[in-house]
Amino acid sequence: MTTAETTAGATLPAPAASEPSRWKKIKEGLSFFSRSKVALAGLILVGFWVLIALFADNCLITPRCYVGMVQGDDITQWATSEEYQSWLSRYSPVEQFRGRNREGPSADHWLGTDTRGRDIWARLAHGSRSILTLAPISVIVALIVGGTLGLAAGYFGGLIDEVMMRILDAIISFPQILLYLVIIAALGASATNVVLAITIAGAPGIARLVRGLALDIKTRDYIAAAQTRGESPWYIMFVEILPNARGPIIIDSMLRMGYAVFSIGTLGFLGLGLPPPSPDWGSIVQAGRSAIQAGRPWEALWGSIAIAMVVVGLNLIADGLAEESQRYR
Repeated sequence: MTTAETTAGATLPAPAASEPSRWKKIKEGLSFFSRSKVALAGLILVGFWVLIALFADNCLITPRCYVGMVQGDDITQWATSEEYQSWLSRYSPVEQFRGRNREGPSADHWLGTDTRGRDIWARLAHGSRSILTLAPISVIVALIVGGTLGLAAGYFGGLIDEVMMRILDAIISFPQILLYLVIIAALGASATNVVLAITIAGAPGIARLVRGLALDIKTRDYIAAAQTRGESPWYIMFVEILPNARGPIIIDSMLRMGYAVFSIGTLGFLGLGLPPPSPDWGSIVQAGRSAIQAGRPWEALWGSIAIAMVVVGLNLIADGLAEESQRYR
C-alpha cells in the first residue's frame, strides 16, 4: 500500500524540450537578413548573380556541362552542341554575330556585343558561374589549411607556434599579386591553379586570426575542464575552441570571399585566369579596355560593374554580420 501510494504520488519528470527542427534553425538564421538592411542589400546584389549563374542555361540539370564551363576546358564544345539550351543568358557565350562587333546595348543584345561580336550579357551570365564557384572553393580550402595551422599554433604554443608563425610571416611579406603571378606562371593558367594561388595567399592571414582567437579561448574554464577529462588536443581544438571562435571567422570569410572574387577578376585581366574562350569577367574587362577611348566602353564597363556588385555585396553581408555580432556582446 505504501509502495503504491509512493508510486502514485511521485512526481513525473518533465518532458525534455524538443530540439528545434533543421528547417527552424535555417529560418532563424535567414531572419538575420530581415533585421539588417545592410546585409539584405548585400544579399540582393550577390543573390542576383547566383540566380544568373544557376539558370543561365540548362547546365543546372547537366553536371558535366556545369563543371566543364567552370573549369573552362570544354566550353566551346558544349556551347555549340545540340544539347545546349540558353535560358537567362539568351545566347551561347561563344556565339558570334557577324557584322555586329562592339555594338551598344539594344533589344537584341541587352548589354551590347564584344570585339568578336559575342553577346556581352551571355558572357557575363556564364562568367558568373566560374567566379562564384572558384571564389568560395578558394576560401573554404584556405579556411581548412589556415584554420588548422592557426589552431595548432595557438593551442600548443612554444616552438610549434614560433616556427609556424615565422613561415606564415614570410609568405605574408610577399605582395599578393606577385605571389599569384609566381604560382600561376610556374604551374599554368587553370581553375585548379587559381584556387591554389588564392589558397596559398589567403591561408596565412586566416591562420593568424584563428591563432589569436585560440590564444584567448584556451584560457577559459571549459577548456581546463576538457583537459581535466583527458580529452585529446585535437578534440579540444576542433570541438571546444573552433565552435566558440566561429563568429569572427565567418565575418572574415565573407570579406575574404570578396577579395577572392576581386583576385580572380585581376588574374583574368592579366591573362592568368581561365584560358580563352572562357567568359572570365577579368578577361572581359581586359578585352574591352582598348575600346574605351573609341567611345565604346560597354564591354569593360559591364564587366567592371559585375565584379563590383559581387565584391560590394559580400562586404555588405560581412558588415551586417559584424553589426549582428555586436548585439550579443
